[in-house]
Amino acid sequence: MNVRVYTLDVHLEVPFQISRAVRTEKRMVIVELEEHGRVARGEGSPDAFFGETTGSIEADVRSALALIPEDPSDVDALKRGLDARFPHGGAASCALDILGHDRAAQAEGVPLRTFLGLARAGAPPTSFTIGIAEPAVMAERAAAAAAKGFTVLKVKLGHGHDDEVVLSGIREHFRGTIRVDPNAAWTPDEAPERIARIAKFGIEFVEQPTPPEDIDGLRRVRERSELPIVADEAAVRVGDVDRLAAACDGINVKLQKSGGIGEARAMIARAHELGLKVMLGCRAAETSVAIAAAAHLAPAVEWADLDGNLLITDDPFRAVPVVGGRFVFGDRPGLGVTKA
Repeated sequence: MNVRVYTLDVHLEVPFQISRAVRTEKRMVIVELEEHGRVARGEGSPDAFFGETTGSIEADVRSALALIPEDPSDVDALKRGLDARFPHGGAASCALDILGHDRAAQAEGVPLRTFLGLARAGAPPTSFTIGIAEPAVMAERAAAAAAKGFTVLKVKLGHGHDDEVVLSGIREHFRGTIRVDPNAAWTPDEAPERIARIAKFGIEFVEQPTPPEDIDGLRRVRERSELPIVADEAAVRVGDVDRLAAACDGINVKLQKSGGIGEARAMIARAHELGLKVMLGCRAAETSVAIAAAAHLAPAVEWADLDGNLLITDDPFRAVPVVGGRFVFGDRPGLGVTKA
């Protein structure tokens, strides 16, 4: 096995702002394994909210390369090793997990979705995210997304009180499904009233309205909310799903957050057992390596928010294109990644 670990800079098409940060560029960690003429890839996308930096991810990936099994098909052994090394999941674990799944599916000569037993199922459409900006700018970006065929938007909201102005402007240009995401900006006391004010705009659900550490506060919001509640930052590993079951209607599972496909599958299964719906999400900037991994898993869930590669201008890879807001899967083995 020939393994290469390197960093990669990507740039957002427009400044991407959420309630706690704004980003214009990002440095990823890419890991590649070449054997028998095949190249398997994985990706780690850092998130400061979880204490990650590009440097910490790169160091963690390099320190854990020995966990890659000799047998490409033994993804269970890989997960056991990653769970022991990274008990809280995260992007370093995710990079190695994606690589392991890409490698296993390529060794079998099948697309990853086939390797996962999902070849016959359809994937939900992905949403396109509208970051925080002036209301008129957000409305223009929503109109542009509609012109590209997207039928679902995720609209970022924040601490300000212009939610109704923002959503009114967007609704003038977009008739499809809208989800909103305050990224934990609201308090449990104010959230129900804010939700009530925006319900008239036909909102599908509200994602992580309150701080993730306050599960009881989220439960109280859900009890008073006119709209379904989906947990994101509070849903990291499979152990979180049970404690969230009474506090939300669904969870947002992210490969980078949970530690990879293996843990994400466990979270999805447990959520469905408890009657929760699941969204597969991504971080604000990811390349087609990471997005393809989640897209191949997307037939297992109800909702998808996998536009991280669509938000950047210089993705060096191609894998699963999006046309009219829907994934177009090919027949290439593994992730199906090629160089752009």
